[in-house]
Amino acid sequence: MAKIDYNKIFIKGACPTTIGGQAVMEGVMMQGPDRVALAMRLPSGELYLKTKLKKKQSPALKIPFVRGVVSFVNALIGGMGTLMESADILETYAPEEYAEEPGKMEAWINKKFGEKAAWNFLMTTALLFAVAVSLIFFIILPTWVVNFLGKWIQSAFALNLIEGILRIVMFVAYVASIRRMNDIKTLFQYHGAEHKSIHCYENDKVLCPENAEEFYTLHPRCGTSFLVFVLIVSLLLFSFLGWPNLAVRILSRILLIPVIAAISFELLRWAGRSNGKLVRILSWPGLQLQRLTTAEPNRDQLEVALLSLKAVLVDPGVPEIEGFVDKDGNPVRSKAEEKAAELESEAWAADVEAHTEANKKAAAAAIGDLTRIEERTVFEDPANGASDDEIVSAIDFLDGLDSDGYTIVSPEETDGRTLVRAIADREAMEAKARTLARRYTKDIKTYENALSWGRAALSMLPNGKNEARMIMSYATGLGTTELITRAKELMRDDDFEEYQKRIYSRIEGVPLQYILGTQEFMGLLFRVNPSVLIPRLDSEILAENVIGIIEQKGLRKPEVLDLCTGSGALGISIAAKVPDAIVTMTDASEAALQTAMSNAGLNGVNRRCIFLLGDMFAALPDDKHYDVIVCNPPYIPSAEIDTLDVEVKDHEPRMALDGGRDGLDYYRIIADQAGLYLKSEGTLALEIGAEQATDVKRLLNKAKTYRDTRVVRDLANLDRVIIATRK
Repeated sequence: MAKIDYNKIFIKGACPTTIGGQAVMEGVMMQGPDRVALAMRLPSGELYLKTKLKKKQSPALKIPFVRGVVSFVNALIGGMGTLMESADILETYAPEEYAEEPGKMEAWINKKFGEKAAWNFLMTTALLFAVAVSLIFFIILPTWVVNFLGKWIQSAFALNLIEGILRIVMFVAYVASIRRMNDIKTLFQYHGAEHKSIHCYENDKVLCPENAEEFYTLHPRCGTSFLVFVLIVSLLLFSFLGWPNLAVRILSRILLIPVIAAISFELLRWAGRSNGKLVRILSWPGLQLQRLTTAEPNRDQLEVALLSLKAVLVDPGVPEIEGFVDKDGNPVRSKAEEKAAELESEAWAADVEAHTEANKKAAAAAIGDLTRIEERTVFEDPANGASDDEIVSAIDFLDGLDSDGYTIVSPEETDGRTLVRAIADREAMEAKARTLARRYTKDIKTYENALSWGRAALSMLPNGKNEARMIMSYATGLGTTELITRAKELMRDDDFEEYQKRIYSRIEGVPLQYILGTQEFMGLLFRVNPSVLIPRLDSEILAENVIGIIEQKGLRKPEVLDLCTGSGALGISIAAKVPDAIVTMTDASEAALQTAMSNAGLNGVNRRCIFLLGDMFAALPDDKHYDVIVCNPPYIPSAEIDTLDVEVKDHEPRMALDGGRDGLDYYRIIADQAGLYLKSEGTLALEIGAEQATDVKRLLNKAKTYRDTRVVRDLANLDRVIIATRK
């Protein structure tokens, strides 16, 4: 075996996380802070993704040692459930390769109690069987075998040591033997892909297969290492129990499993968060075993693991998803759906062609009647023309054509002379024949027609045409080029409903950024939702000035405080542009702070960001001081909020807008308290309203804590930022 380079496993500067995963059949499951994601690649090559929100965390998971037992049980049940869920997905979408006929017992339960009951029965049975087999082979069998050595070996310590070593050898032999199976080898490749992906994330790399390939398939927080810790801890713990009779030994080993799990869990947590020599020594056996339980994945498998990982790094408000996706997690139609749509489209085209031909023949016959009748009978002598009843009948006939789309009665079913006499304009008749086929498609939900409808619905907006396209891209996951090339295709019903719902939301004044869920700021992408203010271009003036001051002063590892952070746009942009900056972000809104945390992960700076919940300075420890304090506080006077645009006053969070009676409430707090948290010569940088410069400067001067106060104007030449230096 090649020598392990520990520096590529315990990577200096890596930021350990609580994200964990599990390899499953043809995929990877990942667990994040608030949700679980299962990503799979089906035999057809398609990607399938299912996410679900996690249940409220048990308080027991915060209690040392108790959390180890709870986590062990949850992992046992959840792991088996996830494996069976992946098998169920394969049976559903790849029945030719994975589907099996249900057994008699399963079929009876299915029929008697329903599919859910059958699934629960199978999972419980499989779990109990797995536990029973594990107890027999790795607990009972080793101690029973070593029991025969008691005739020749009297040392209890030696007997326990031999039993522990035999248990480890049996476990390693078991893993080595199943590794040769094709399905298990694939499972171990996905296990390696899971580790590489988490390494990539914890080392602040862009989540793509190229970056993930750089890392080892070994990880110190792996469940395999946990099992090794269990084996080692059990060996040591059992040594203190002496060598009682066989029944007592077996019973004691089973009863002590929770204790062993608790100790092993705490060791694993410690190993995952440290990289000292002792940790490396203790981790060595687990890492060696991981060489057997992981394998080098290919690009496709890494793509699946990264898809699962990215699916748990989303904003807490993002809805659950289940279905076929592209590599970025955007919903797409499955190949089966594409084929069905193609067949439907072909049938539709044939139907239209048939009706079009019928229409042409009917119109030609009617026009032929027009040429065969003496024109003077109709036009020169109206008295000899059609009666009123005949004309009404002909008009009704034509109205039927208009309302019936493509269905037309044949000329033989009506009075050709009546039709001709009612229509004196031969060109109008020909035009009607030319438009019959087109009318069939006007209400069909193709991408082209839906986009036209959306543009018409948003036509009252200055940029409505472009916004309709952006909403279409968001709802369908298709880019501009795909919308053009697939214009004639039918939309999925759920895509159209999603698109229609968001178009209506835009008509009602919901900001486009909330509909799309993102906004660009300082060249970075931020998630936004109604719990945070939408970052504005004007605020980039504030961020640019702060970054310029840090560079000008040559600050190393500057500590920055971003008050009222909202989406985190200011603090995260500073962290992204100043690679060694440590940024603390505070907000009184828990939902806003969660959004900021999500954005820090999205932009790869989360390991240098600290998030504190509290109003203004209340969230900070009293003895903490910063090089820079930056803030874009609420500064709209209360009475003026109702005069703002509907998009702002009705949809953006009022607490992020309302600055009190005169709009200066938060500036008063900042002027009084910011100096307590700024280092000497530290910088205070604030965004202000266009007419607030004089008042804010007055407040800062009154505090007698700052000097060199200056105002910076924006691109519209309006006062936008105030910068001051702590004396």
